[in-house]
Amino acid sequence: MLYRNENLKKLQQLIIEKNLDAYLIYTSDPHDNEYIAAHYLDVRNYFSPFSGSAAEVLITKDKGYLFTDGRYWIQAEKEIKNSDYILIKKGDKNTPSLLEFIIRNNIKTLGSNLLNMKAIEYKEFIKNKIKIIDLDISNLVPNLSPLSKEKCFKLDKNLTTLTYEEKIAEIYKKLDSYKAEATLITTLDDIAFILNLRGKDISYNPVFYSYLYLSKKYGNHLFINKDKVPFDLDNIVIHDYNKITDFIKKHNEVPTLLDETRVNAKIFSLFNNIINKSNPSYLMKAIKGPVEIENIKKIQAIDGIALLRFQKYLEENLENNLSEYQYSEKLKEYRLSSPLCFDLSFNTIAAVGKNAAEMHYAPTKDKNSIVNKNNIELLVDSGGQYYGGTTDTTRTFLIGKPTDGFIHDYTLTLKSLIALSKTIFLEGSTGQTIDIRSREFMWQEGMDYKCGTGHGVGYMLNVHEGPNGFRYKKVKERDDQSEIVPGMITTIEPGVYKENKYGIRIENNLLCVKAFETNDGNFFKFETITYVPIETRCLDYSILEKGDIEWINNYHQMVYNKLAPLITNNEELLSFLKEKTRPI
Repeated sequence: MLYRNENLKKLQQLIIEKNLDAYLIYTSDPHDNEYIAAHYLDVRNYFSPFSGSAAEVLITKDKGYLFTDGRYWIQAEKEIKNSDYILIKKGDKNTPSLLEFIIRNNIKTLGSNLLNMKAIEYKEFIKNKIKIIDLDISNLVPNLSPLSKEKCFKLDKNLTTLTYEEKIAEIYKKLDSYKAEATLITTLDDIAFILNLRGKDISYNPVFYSYLYLSKKYGNHLFINKDKVPFDLDNIVIHDYNKITDFIKKHNEVPTLLDETRVNAKIFSLFNNIINKSNPSYLMKAIKGPVEIENIKKIQAIDGIALLRFQKYLEENLENNLSEYQYSEKLKEYRLSSPLCFDLSFNTIAAVGKNAAEMHYAPTKDKNSIVNKNNIELLVDSGGQYYGGTTDTTRTFLIGKPTDGFIHDYTLTLKSLIALSKTIFLEGSTGQTIDIRSREFMWQEGMDYKCGTGHGVGYMLNVHEGPNGFRYKKVKERDDQSEIVPGMITTIEPGVYKENKYGIRIENNLLCVKAFETNDGNFFKFETITYVPIETRCLDYSILEKGDIEWINNYHQMVYNKLAPLITNNEELLSFLKEKTRPI
């Protein structure tokens, strides 16, 4: 969807006609997905020049404001340069929140689509005497992308620890403890998790647009495009997706558990007897069972082979002046060559030089840079969706001659990864409790990366998954403050980003496991389950400690042990693996 300044003018004219002070567009859909179908994204992209995955767009009668966080500041500044937009840097010092900005600018009447607004945000607006007018502007957007008609698919029994009937039974127990007679699940990854189904409605996220109503008394009901479910689900009644409103109106007095932080304002407003609690499935989904953990480790090794083949291909083709996009397509080819890989887990980030300083830069066929030894590094952040798990790995490959500054920053990044990976912590600790273990080396030098240190990872689901994560402070829109407990998988991805110079990031996936128990309680630790060699040719040994070097060597020995048995009839690749995992 192509943005033009006249598109913005069209919406500003509507704001005047409707007697609004402003209109607010969320990068969202009726189910609070982080990544959304093009059908919903088209609206924001038609009225805004920003192409990143996270932003709010506030449009007044004469101005446009783009609110986005530190991951996208460089990208946003480029993309709004020739537009009528002003960038508001969320999280920057002295920058107001969206709500504070609206209050300060005396915006009293605000238009927005309540299907795309969280109930908790709607309540905050009302609390601050801001009148919200429910207004869907999608009719102003020509040629909206259609919603997917792809069918859902069932997970094989060997892919899940619990059946969907067992998961629903666990949810019933939670409802009983809260004296709730029903719950409405609106988040798509929760619905897919509960039902052991997956879909293809959103790129890279194997979910399907639906609502799920669960009740021992009133039955279990799935609201979905019926054509997507070409099979029976025992004890679940299937309705058309657009029948959800009529159904709720008939059951709106039933004591119903709803999560106001995840459900949209329009659906929330239909209920009269709400028990406001987190979705019972939310924590269940984050804590992987033994079958899931065993499968994830297997596919991480398969994914490691794809990245090993990619690194070998990269080093052999540096003289050929291939583009970032061509390399990203080659990595995709390597992943999809495994019959267990059915998709990528997100759009591959492959970035050289100043492009790598944009945290979420992704090359396209028409927009990319050449990769050769004139650059220091190629940063590749990528992952796959497999029958058996979801991966998310970043490596910064050395392709040219590193500067002293790059060597220092790369070593600092690796030290940050090692420190948190080695952490032992007491039960009850959150990601906020231990995030300092990663950041402390950069903070000592007055440096920081403008994002969380890591996020939860789904199982054949969204690559970003709450409620676990690593972040030194609470960020309102990021639900990553839960305790870290065994079974959770969390990424660790510290980095250094020097605008117009280079970007560095190293990322592994960490599985929380039990360490030991003493009189003082249960202690947990992390098991690294990403099996990909880490670049060691640009290290500053003067800032590495003996324990850091031991960790690197132990990690590479593990990588070799995991990958070597999967390499058959390919002595060149095995030799390459030996070289990349040799002790330093």
